[in-house]
Amino acid sequence: MNKNSRLFLMVSVSSIASQIYLNMFVDGFIIAMSVVMMGIFLYIFKDLESVVAIMLIGICSPAFRLIVMLWKGGDWAKSAILCLPDMAFFFAYAFFFGFVLRKLGYTSYGNYYIRLTLSDFLSNCIEMMVRFLIFHQFFTVQRLGGLIILAICRSFFILLICISSDIYKSLLEKTEHEENYKRLVLMASTFNSEVYFMEKNMNEIEDIMKNAFTLYRTLERENYPKSLQNITLEIAKDIHEVKKGYRRVIRGLQDNFLSEFKDTVLSLSDILKILSVDVEKSSADIGANITFTYSYKTNYMIEKHFAFMSILRNLVSNSIDALSESHPFHGSIDISCTDDIIENIKYCVINIKDNGPGIPDDVIDVLFEPGFSTKYNEETGDINRGLGLTLVKDLLTEHFDGQVSVASSRHGTVFTLKIPEYAFSRERKEV
Repeated sequence: MNKNSRLFLMVSVSSIASQIYLNMFVDGFIIAMSVVMMGIFLYIFKDLESVVAIMLIGICSPAFRLIVMLWKGGDWAKSAILCLPDMAFFFAYAFFFGFVLRKLGYTSYGNYYIRLTLSDFLSNCIEMMVRFLIFHQFFTVQRLGGLIILAICRSFFILLICISSDIYKSLLEKTEHEENYKRLVLMASTFNSEVYFMEKNMNEIEDIMKNAFTLYRTLERENYPKSLQNITLEIAKDIHEVKKGYRRVIRGLQDNFLSEFKDTVLSLSDILKILSVDVEKSSADIGANITFTYSYKTNYMIEKHFAFMSILRNLVSNSIDALSESHPFHGSIDISCTDDIIENIKYCVINIKDNGPGIPDDVIDVLFEPGFSTKYNEETGDINRGLGLTLVKDLLTEHFDGQVSVASSRHGTVFTLKIPEYAFSRERKEV
């Protein structure tokens, strides 16, 4: 919203609020809600020129009140005269708030409160003087005390709303920051998984390049056609470029994006909360209604949280894929984390359970083999390469000395992870 739009909003709302008022002290002297709205807008829209804004309200608010009085059948001349003291109040407020007390600014709640209170009181005194000149309404000491109390109370009410606005804004910013951080962690865990596979494939790429170059030397030595030799040499060069590209991408991710999270430690509860947000979003994207629940006994502090998040995300993603086809309207995924002692070693046992259609018995034995997948596109012939569960097994073994097993039936599937306590490095018990 630009400045003109905000100024229009401030003047419009304050003018309309002028119709909410109480009569006090003398006939025609009103305590209008417009002053409250004006004080709130002056705080929220600090970048607006206060003098201009208040003077516009000083014109529009009495004008709006005049229109209402004429609409109710009031005399034009008398109605206009009745609005003059209101105009005097706002013009005086612009002078005191925008010029005399400008240095108080918005630097603290106390300064703003003093600025509001003095502006309110002095402007009401000016309005009373105008009323005396026009209507010959006398202003007593008792009424002066009433104006002081009015200024104190009205300014305090405005200040409370401004403080509440700041608190609400702070909560929104905190919530937004937390959501952004959750998305960033999810993104980083995905990148980390890709980097893991890229690093793992580097050796294979190196071997392929060596074999291609060896083939070129063999063809050269055996006097094969020059064109065939050149093709082989180009293949070796292309593979070498691919290898350099891999290295650049890995270095770029590790030195820039992933390095920011290198020394962070996330608790198990935080990871599960982040995962719940991801499940909710993923379910919404495919139009499925999937209930996600989780529980834990020990709130471990996990240093290698990227790898841990990748493990859980891949298993949960498999469950979401299965549920979106079989139970799109009543799917459920539950993660339970318990502790167990196996051969005098404490383990964190994690069960990821869904109520999907299950996995065929002949598939379970090869489920974690590289390239295996049950996902086949009959129209295109494309096969989803099924690296997710391979990644789960590799990350679990290499980073956590863990194990994974699966049990399945037509009522659902349960993946069980067993991770020794020492693999998490740190832990924190729930109180």
